[in-house]
Amino acid sequence: MLNRYLILLAFSMWIFSCKDSKKTEDPQQIVHTDTAETILPVFPVTDYLLGQIDETEKMEVTPLETIMANGKTDSVWIKREDVRKEAYPFLHPEIDSASLHQYYTGNSFLDRTTGSYTFTYSPKQGLPKDFDLTKIDVYVDTTNNKVQRIYLVKENGDTTRQLTWKAGKWFSIRTIVGGQVKEVKVKWDFNE
Repeated sequence: MLNRYLILLAFSMWIFSCKDSKKTEDPQQIVHTDTAETILPVFPVTDYLLGQIDETEKMEVTPLETIMANGKTDSVWIKREDVRKEAYPFLHPEIDSASLHQYYTGNSFLDRTTGSYTFTYSPKQGLPKDFDLTKIDVYVDTTNNKVQRIYLVKENGDTTRQLTWKAGKWFSIRTIVGGQVKEVKVKWDFNE
């Protein structure tokens, strides 16, 4: 667990060392952007999320799973240890530099409208056939350098899955197949 936080700390320190930025005059717009050719190390998303899951399993709160499909919503309380099972799509494939660096390119920018540094990773040409991960976005708060949100997109044939993880609060998996949308949301922070 300590290793996960050390990785996050190193990544946060790296944020401030980014160079080759382009500046704009409008403070409501993006004020920092790297060139598209920039090779960023892939944020260790899987390690970060495993740390989040570990924390959730130790909390004294019962997570709520909400399923929205076909205009209907159903909710059920789940066991803390079931969060890991429900979060499986976030954890596979493993997202880190060692496993994905050769397949993805990244860029970063500071967006004052959201108050976050955004790290975006897109697949390079020649992505293996079994890789369905087409987008990785990591949002880091500019005031405390902590991850705010992680957003992943997986596409396979006519199926698109949009995975969103709100740090310390909830995650959702939205599956779109042929225009039909099903969303599963697991929440453990009820102050939002």
